[in-house]
Amino acid sequence: MLIETVILAFLLSFIFRGKISNISRLHFKGVGLVPLSLAMQGLVYWAAVQGISLGRPWVGPFLDTASYIILLGFALVNRSVAGMGFVVLGILGNGLVVGLNQGLMPVDPVQLPEVTRQTLLAGQGTHGLLTPSTKLAFLADRFYVAIPKWGKQLFSVGDLLLDLGVFILILAQSLGRDVSSFGRPRSKTRAQHRENSQVP
Repeated sequence: MLIETVILAFLLSFIFRGKISNISRLHFKGVGLVPLSLAMQGLVYWAAVQGISLGRPWVGPFLDTASYIILLGFALVNRSVAGMGFVVLGILGNGLVVGLNQGLMPVDPVQLPEVTRQTLLAGQGTHGLLTPSTKLAFLADRFYVAIPKWGKQLFSVGDLLLDLGVFILILAQSLGRDVSSFGRPRSKTRAQHRENSQVP
């Protein structure tokens, strides 16, 4: 649901006359960690779909789990940015359930079409089927929302927290809020203090 969340945040920003260009002024630390993490996940998925072995059986799960650790590091060093606290929790939630389930994100089979169910049963990709033996099942992809023309969008608790964090980040930045103090009362400026201290 990340795409839908971004679209909604931009739409609200437009309604409240925010400046989308403000987002380009936001500089993240360690931004190179993001493409590295996505490349690791992409490699695991590509190898699984193509039926290509990455060597020993533990390599794929290790890479997938490590990618979440890298993403978590990126989020932590940028935790002062508005919304990144939720992003940290989201990545942590998804990373835990993936790491404890052989590098696969468990998916509720009840919400899947038969073709997809059989694909995951065969072990393709970075997702697997939710079973009674799944660890931390409450963090798996077991929830969904039906969006017209988009179909069922499966998501986890971690995905929801990630989406919330991205939503806050985009909206806060585009509306010109100080991203390091979003959600906290603004401190008075020196000029305001001088005005308040003057005796009429």
